[in-house]
Amino acid sequence: GLAAAAIAVSPLAASAQSLETDYNYVGGGVSVGELGGTSDVGLAINSKFRVYDHVSVRPSIASDLNFDGNGATQFTLPVTYDFNALTSDGRLLPFVGAGAAYTTAGDDDFGALVTAGVDYRLTDRLTANGTVNVNFFDNTQVNGVIGLGYTF
Repeated sequence: GLAAAAIAVSPLAASAQSLETDYNYVGGGVSVGELGGTSDVGLAINSKFRVYDHVSVRPSIASDLNFDGNGATQFTLPVTYDFNALTSDGRLLPFVGAGAAYTTAGDDDFGALVTAGVDYRLTDRLTANGTVNVNFFDNTQVNGVIGLGYTF
């Protein structure tokens, strides 16, 4: 009986170990929310770089692509704590963190940021991700990014 249980569990264990939890990615996506005081939808470049066990930096750039003088581009640099996977296959990985944000909207603004989100490992080379940022500029702004990253 013990041998049968070990054989039954082994495919699950192999599947869970086939995807590393210490990974990096660079990708693109859609930004939604406030970028400089107005609600916008635009494009984003986002990334994750592991710096230590369960600690990563996640720089991103989001723009509303309105470059005629009243558009906004936001740069974020959070440091995150990466939790263990929520699923037995190791694919769903939540994170929380804080850092700095800069926006080119209006008079340009620099402020603190808190962030939270999840990564979902689709394959060993693709990670879907979702992030919500709360930026503390002159006024508080909330935005997010939904994206897809190349994992390495």
